[in-house]
Amino acid sequence: MDILSSILRRIHLRGSVYFSSCFCSPWGLDIGQDERASFHIIERGQCWLQLTDQEPVSLVTGDIVILPHGTPHQIFDRPETPRLNGAEAVRRIVAGDNPFIGDASEHFKIVCGYFEYDRSHQNRFLDSLPELVHLNQQQRVQFHFLDQALEMVTAETTQELPGKYLLQDKITELLFIQAMRTFIALNPHRNDYISALNDRYISSALALMHNQPEAPWTLHSLASAAGMSRSRFAKHFHTLVGTTPMRYLLSCRMQLARQRIQESRIPIGDIAELVGYSSDSAFKKAFKQFFGQTPAHFRKQP
Repeated sequence: MDILSSILRRIHLRGSVYFSSCFCSPWGLDIGQDERASFHIIERGQCWLQLTDQEPVSLVTGDIVILPHGTPHQIFDRPETPRLNGAEAVRRIVAGDNPFIGDASEHFKIVCGYFEYDRSHQNRFLDSLPELVHLNQQQRVQFHFLDQALEMVTAETTQELPGKYLLQDKITELLFIQAMRTFIALNPHRNDYISALNDRYISSALALMHNQPEAPWTLHSLASAAGMSRSRFAKHFHTLVGTTPMRYLLSCRMQLARQRIQESRIPIGDIAELVGYSSDSAFKKAFKQFFGQTPAHFRKQP
């Protein structure tokens, strides 16, 4: 399995659309901090998006913006337009009481939705994402798979066919994956985890740790598999990933163990072996040091 697939499987990605609606000027939304990531697709027209204490960003037809960390933001037609509370506006729009419908022609159309994922443990990929991911029409054309996902989302919001809402959720999740693919490809030199996914040496080592966490990896064997000297590999890995290779391997093992404990009734001893521990006691000790509680106690939690 490739690294991005492994990462996204473990965060339990989910997504959906709040609404697809036409707005008449004046209109504006003030959207507060959210545990969920939000996204906006500009289907028709032009508007502005502003993060706190930053200059407004111009958005035009075909743009998609994703706020991976649920950062507070405002989106509006003109800087002088008052902004309604975002949560209240969304509630009214979903209920069929769009506060931005007027007598003027509807020259602006937007699709708004969210992505959510398990934030209960550190995820270096998600942590490396900026507050705002902005992808434009030119990039949609460059990465046709992103364009196809966006077309599918916007098309499904306009139809009333059986299975619409389930399909809409699944396509929204697909949109996140395609957007992340595009962002990774566009940012090969960020000098962080995103760059690690683009780096042919470090990405190969990451893939091995994600796909074979039970293997008896050492710094030497990982460096050899990556085609680098041990010292150069260790330094390059730490620069991009932000931790040592062996600490990252421990995280891969513990996160997989955590997932198996949560989602199955597999005996703890079997899980220990699955993630590379021949000794139950060594596994339990490592698990407690990593998560602050024993595997048995973790499994008892609702």
